[in-house]
Amino acid sequence: MSLRRLQIFLEVASRGSFAAAADRLGLAQSAVSMQMRTLEQELGADLFDRSRRPPVLNDRGSALIPQARAILTQYEDLKQSVQPDGHIAGTLRLGVIQTASTGILPDALTSLHETYPDLRVRIESGLSSGLLGRVAHGELDAAILTAPDRLPPELKDHLIFEEPLSVIAPSALAGETDTDLLTRHPFIRFNRRTGVGRIIEHALRDRDLAVDEAMELDAIEPIIEMVSCGLGVAVVPAYALDPETRPSPRGMIRVLPFGDPVASRRVIVVERHASTRSALTAVLVRALTGLL
Repeated sequence: MSLRRLQIFLEVASRGSFAAAADRLGLAQSAVSMQMRTLEQELGADLFDRSRRPPVLNDRGSALIPQARAILTQYEDLKQSVQPDGHIAGTLRLGVIQTASTGILPDALTSLHETYPDLRVRIESGLSSGLLGRVAHGELDAAILTAPDRLPPELKDHLIFEEPLSVIAPSALAGETDTDLLTRHPFIRFNRRTGVGRIIEHALRDRDLAVDEAMELDAIEPIIEMVSCGLGVAVVPAYALDPETRPSPRGMIRVLPFGDPVASRRVIVVERHASTRSALTAVLVRALTGLL
């Protein structure tokens, strides 16, 4: 049985369709379909209900998911076991929230590639809550996300940094305090389904601040751009506002701390206690914290 076919099978299971898996893998949809037909022939069982369009996993296919994942994990463990002591090699399946993928992660990956050329990091983006569940279920080896209120008992975390939150507003808007700005002007909200969006929402409720919601977006860059264009005020992670990423002079913005004490979020890496990828996660954490 081909390990590659099992990898493709898990992509189909994760993405929900042959077409989505093909896009992810850079293959033609017909190639994915052929590989799944071959896998079914090797196993002597249908794995998909092809009476539906697009085909979906049947009960046998769903039952195969944890076994396929275990086989591929064992294969990665086997490769690691024959490496010289201290040699880092293999594949780390990493989930990443959007605010980390454009911030700390690129430099860390560059450092990892230079130091450990045999280490591959396969990245998938998502929201903190979804990534947390995928790590817990073994679909991902680790994830970078905003710390939740409570961590599932099967997971452990590594603190990367604690980040203050800032209120941003067009410089021409009236208001001396963050309360003035938030309550007197249209509010551009960070998606409440994201980890940082929930922190912002809870902080607004705790302070009993009524905002006039103008729009809700799930990425930092368009939020900053909307504020820069004079469309309202927002709350964003402070590290998104460094001079290299701040918008152009056409939309000069003011930056104030969000609250007193300032509200913040913790960015962490999570992994399972029983993870066989702990050595790979450890070097990732060192790269993210600048200790590599």
